[in-house]
Amino acid sequence: MNTWLAAALVLGVAGSAHCVGMCGPIALAVPSPSNARSARWMSTLLLNGGRLATYALLGAAVGTLGLGMQLAGLGRAVSLVGGTLVLLAVIVPGLLQRWWPAGRLAMGVGRMRGILARNLRRTAPEALFLTGVLNGLLPCGLVYAALLGAAATASPGQAAGFMAAFGLGTWPALVALRLGGGWLGAGTRAWLRKVSPLLLTAMAVLLILRGLELGIPFVSPGPMTPAGAAGCP
Repeated sequence: MNTWLAAALVLGVAGSAHCVGMCGPIALAVPSPSNARSARWMSTLLLNGGRLATYALLGAAVGTLGLGMQLAGLGRAVSLVGGTLVLLAVIVPGLLQRWWPAGRLAMGVGRMRGILARNLRRTAPEALFLTGVLNGLLPCGLVYAALLGAAATASPGQAAGFMAAFGLGTWPALVALRLGGGWLGAGTRAWLRKVSPLLLTAMAVLLILRGLELGIPFVSPGPMTPAGAAGCP
């Protein structure tokens, strides 16, 4: 598995305790079409599938932005600044969350929360998927950290894959929570909370190393050849 995809997956798993606290109430509030086990599974997959789709689309967007910055000669800056921000977020918990834009963007989030609240009781497949999509758009510091990592790939496709892997890492806990599984007990959640800052720190270090372009395969590749440079005399 690609180093960055593995890092994204592990980050999602490590952030499970955070996800249960943030997204768990929504997962529990959405009813299943019926009490049949198959219906509960289907509604759970639709909810988490919608959230995963949002993460992948956000990843593609920040990957496009990262690619544009790399073509502008700012690729190293994206990785170095992103890694520094993630590291600061570990030292100052909630830092990334505080940077959520105010003004019209915040008003948009408020409206989105209203739509989400009105949609919670609907059990049609498209409604369940939409609930998951909106859930993925809610402000979350852990998602912001993952997006910084995705932007550093400087590729829409790779960034989408990065965020999809991150989202899949959060699935076991949220699926188990909705289906009534008890594997994520208090002890497990406490352990994940302790491990999460360590893994965020590891991601920050990876981003910084990537920005330093030390020539280490898969971790800190050397400088990319600018487009068209190969044909220059």
